[in-house]
Amino acid sequence: MSRFLRGEVARMAQLNMETIRYYENYGLIDTPSRSDSGYRIYSEEVLTRLTFIKNAKDCGFTLKEIRKALKAGKDSIRVEDFIALIDRKIHSIETEIERQQNTKNMLSHLKSSLQSVHKQPEIKQVLQTLGIKEEIEA
Repeated sequence: MSRFLRGEVARMAQLNMETIRYYENYGLIDTPSRSDSGYRIYSEEVLTRLTFIKNAKDCGFTLKEIRKALKAGKDSIRVEDFIALIDRKIHSIETEIERQQNTKNMLSHLKSSLQSVHKQPEIKQVLQTLGIKEEIEA
């Protein structure tokens, strides 16, 4: 079984060394053993776990979600549980997309109202209250 120093495992997992220390403190990886000279020694299992964490983060999972999945599957995580987690994440993303689309639509409507030649009286009043000039400069 291969053993790696923190710099080596960081390079292989494409993570910062401080990120690995943070993951250790956060409980995502076990505390590594130490060499006789006091260096942290990481196993291949930790490298695999770090790669999983990085990939999960790239897919939009939070560290809290990742920690929960790793704790639930200490021996092994069930595929059904992981699929359920993915479904919840997809639903969350779809909800956020819908919210952002609504915000975009409201901004587009506001922009159109502000650019309209024949502004509604309440729009004119809001512009005056805010001290915004009605002329649009090109």
